[in-house]
Amino acid sequence: MAKPLGPLPRYGLIGGSGVQVRGEDRWIVDTPFGPCVLAAMDPERRVLFANRHLCTEVNAETGEVEYAPPHMVNYRALVWALSSCECSGVVSLSSTGTLHPEEIPICSMVAAEDYYMVTPQPVTFWGNPKIGAFEKPEGGLGRIHYSPADPASRAEWVAKLQRILQPVLAKVRDKVKFAKGQTATSWPLVQEEEMVYVNTVGPRFETRAEIRSYRPIGHVVGMTAGNEWMLCEELHIPYFVLCCCDNACNGLSQHPGGALQEYLENKQAVSDVTAAVVYQLVEGLTQDA
Repeated sequence: MAKPLGPLPRYGLIGGSGVQVRGEDRWIVDTPFGPCVLAAMDPERRVLFANRHLCTEVNAETGEVEYAPPHMVNYRALVWALSSCECSGVVSLSSTGTLHPEEIPICSMVAAEDYYMVTPQPVTFWGNPKIGAFEKPEGGLGRIHYSPADPASRAEWVAKLQRILQPVLAKVRDKVKFAKGQTATSWPLVQEEEMVYVNTVGPRFETRAEIRSYRPIGHVVGMTAGNEWMLCEELHIPYFVLCCCDNACNGLSQHPGGALQEYLENKQAVSDVTAAVVYQLVEGLTQDA
């Protein structure tokens, strides 16, 4: 690392395919699970950004970062890198499909409060000496047995982020639709219902049959955030995911070209909104420390 990090508290910001921002102050963090490229989003190096698809596949010969699709992202290296930089909270922006386009329309943004893994394989740091079973060991970082998506453990972080995000809504209101139950004061939360993020494996989109099976369970579908959420929780780091709905899931889209074409056509508009959100988060987190 060329220069030291800024003062505490520090925060992690994770983006992906819909986030077109890139910090110029970049460096590689070596972790027990592999390298991860982070970028400082502010001069003091307090808000640290990682593009999940362009941070963990580092070419050993050239040092260049290569694209990693959702199933190839090294989530352990990503989350461990943020933890090693002493990030006390993580915000994630995730491109999602809506399972209920009549209630959560395309171009809406909702904050998920729970997640559902369609293939609940173990995603864990277990085996590292800094990870305990029910309690983190002395000098350690985390434990593997816990109640996931616990609202009490995230309440302060969620309230802080909602307060920080309020000013950006007026700037992008013409590009953002409200989900059912959202208001200008509640956004991006949904007051009437707990939003559930369904995490699929990827990299392909889901089949129509799969989508029918997910509709009673969740509200939006993505391929990444559940993995990040689990690992952050294992390390006692509060995690907040803002779901950017850029398409209706397969079989639900009214677009003549289908869900994929709908996603591609809405990608730029969503990127404009997420860019505004990112800069608001950076400004708010550095000022609200």
